[in-house]
Amino acid sequence: MTVKYQLSDDVAIVTLNRPDRFNSINAELSNDLVDALNKAGSEARAVVLTGEGKAFCAGADLSGFVDEYDKGGPDLGKHLDEEFHPVVHALSECAVPTVAAVNGAAAGAGMGLALGCDIRVMADSAYFTSAFTAIALAPDSGSTWLLPHHVGVSTALEMALTNRRMSAEEAVARGLAVESVGSDELIAKATEYATNLAGLATDALVTTRKLIRESGRLTFDEGLAREREEQTRLGKTPAHEEGVRAFLDKRKPDFKQF
Repeated sequence: MTVKYQLSDDVAIVTLNRPDRFNSINAELSNDLVDALNKAGSEARAVVLTGEGKAFCAGADLSGFVDEYDKGGPDLGKHLDEEFHPVVHALSECAVPTVAAVNGAAAGAGMGLALGCDIRVMADSAYFTSAFTAIALAPDSGSTWLLPHHVGVSTALEMALTNRRMSAEEAVARGLAVESVGSDELIAKATEYATNLAGLATDALVTTRKLIRESGRLTFDEGLAREREEQTRLGKTPAHEEGVRAFLDKRKPDFKQF
């Protein structure tokens, strides 16, 4: 299997498992990762996404394109539709919150995967790099949308044009990652974040993600309207009632019953 899946209490640990190819993405890994994220959405309350070996994900498996250059070049739009967009959509629409445990290089589409998670924890030796213009391509896999939303247009342009490496230390300083830790602590730390999220109300967390990501294309009044719409719905859920009653009773809410 190109993706390993482990359920630990309420947290699904999803590991990209092509270490000999630096966890680069091909059709098999894409399909396996979508299946794993869907499975996690049905039985877990949070996900940790990481990579096996030295890299988090090196992006596309370029070796799969070689034969296509003799036939006029690869149809990269088709590859995006079939192998990359399903993965980034599975992340953005995951039914539970996601935490990236970035254990090594997150390059190209691999950076897109990490940015597509809700929270990022990085090993102190890990880094982000766009890498696309080095092979005469523009960024994809959500990077042109996600990167400027995280770090602003100027930094996004500088990273995408130059392909320089953003270290874990800089990523934390810029708010791209929440914490940088030693490699031996990474999974435990990422799982700690995921476990904390798992104890909250999943619907509220996923709705929060959706509202924040929608905000960039809405006017202020449209954002207020969307908040009103979702708040009206959430206010009628059993989880909200439990949260209020727990607050008034001065006890910890039990959201896992819902």
